[in-house]
Amino acid sequence: MRYMPDLNRISEALTGAFGVRQVYGDPVERDGTLVIPAARVATGGGSGGGGGSEPGGHHGGAATVDDATAGDAEGEAGVETSGEADTLGEGGGGGFGFGRRAEPAGALVVDDQGVRWVPAVDVNRIVLGGQIAFVLAAAVVAWAVTRRRRRRR
Repeated sequence: MRYMPDLNRISEALTGAFGVRQVYGDPVERDGTLVIPAARVATGGGSGGGGGSEPGGHHGGAATVDDATAGDAEGEAGVETSGEADTLGEGGGGGFGFGRRAEPAGALVVDDQGVRWVPAVDVNRIVLGGQIAFVLAAAVVAWAVTRRRRRRR
C-alpha cells in the first residue's frame, strides 16, 4: 500500500500559517485609542519521502553477505539470512513537518497624536544580556589581575 499525503489538508495548513493575520492581531479600541498588536513570526516546514526494495532484497541489515564467497541466491554459501530477508518487495514512507514560533514585537498605537510604534519589552532578554555582560566583564577583570600578578614576579 502506498502512502498518499492529504494535499488539501497541507494546503489549508500552509494558507493559515502565512498571512497578515499571523503578524497583526485584532485591533482593540479604548478611550479613543486604537491598539493593533504585532508579533514576530518564524515558520518552517519540511517533507519526507520513501521507497521500497526489490523482491528478495535485504532489509535493514537483516542479512549479511561475505563478498568473497557470496552465492547467487539466498541460503547459498556465504549468505546468512534471518528469515526477515525472505520477504517480498515492500516499502513505503511519507511525512510532513511544520513548525512555527511567535513572540510579541510591539503594537501600533493610533490616537489623536497620530500613529506610533510601541515595542514590546522582553524583560528576560534584558536580564540575560545583563548577565552575559557581567560574566564577560568579570572574565576581563580576572585576566587583567592575573596578568598584572605575573608582571610583578
